[in-house]
Amino acid sequence: MTYLGIVELTDRAGRPVRVEIRPVMRPEEFRQLVDVQASAWRMGRDRTEATPSHVLKAAADNAGVVVAAFELETGRAVGFAWGFLARDRHGLYHYSHQSAVIEEMKYSGLGFRIKQAQRELALQQGLDRAKWTFDPLQGLNTRFNLGKLGVVSWEYVVNYYGEINDEINRGLRTDRLKAWWFLDSERVRRKARGELRSPSLGEALEAGAEEVIELESGIPIGFRKVESELVLIEVPYSVSDARERGTVGQWREHTAGAMLYYMDRGYIDFEAVYDRESKRVFHLLWKRPLKDILGGEVPW
Repeated sequence: MTYLGIVELTDRAGRPVRVEIRPVMRPEEFRQLVDVQASAWRMGRDRTEATPSHVLKAAADNAGVVVAAFELETGRAVGFAWGFLARDRHGLYHYSHQSAVIEEMKYSGLGFRIKQAQRELALQQGLDRAKWTFDPLQGLNTRFNLGKLGVVSWEYVVNYYGEINDEINRGLRTDRLKAWWFLDSERVRRKARGELRSPSLGEALEAGAEEVIELESGIPIGFRKVESELVLIEVPYSVSDARERGTVGQWREHTAGAMLYYMDRGYIDFEAVYDRESKRVFHLLWKRPLKDILGGEVPW
């Protein structure tokens, strides 16, 4: 199945929107992607944190991937993803630096389609790995990256970017997970086809997972050190709500402690668990060889 091409989606107002997902080509299209960033990250008039259009153009022309969704009726860019060629000791990979959709197209499924189109283009370049960072404290990002795309991570970095001055990140330590997307693995292929679902909280607990974040009146106060092969690290459903309640600092401190402790002991963050009834979100970590996880094994 290809994700490049024309698709009809529904925006947050219930309006049907036909978009075309394709590589970005013209200078005016690259300029539109700055507007997409401003909408996605609520930058307002201060766009100093936005990637400039000339950088995106340079990446596209030099072995990078810049793919976007354009509304057919208006030609407006409504989402995009971009990255560049990178190398580590294992060889070449695609580093995906940013992906975003405009505010009114969030929760439409567009982000998933754009990422899959990015995956197709990277595979066409002969690459089998992609890498990026995401904030593990963001519940929706956790569910998207781990649960929908099938990324895995074993590296937590404290304050990776330093200070970022947008509405989402302002005043919050920029801790990040370094996430790997193994583009042609059985796990990622099954996620792309919708065949590998995330477990429910009950299924994770029945498989032997233990919750490790200690809460007191809903506020994190520490984390437990357990020997189970599966651990659940809870994060807030909404960082904005946690910020308003004044608890976001405690969430950051204690989830970071738990992530660093378990990853140092060989655990891999590989799934998201969302309990709809209680609106609780968890990272699910497994002390299991990477090859088994990429092969599509699950413990439930």
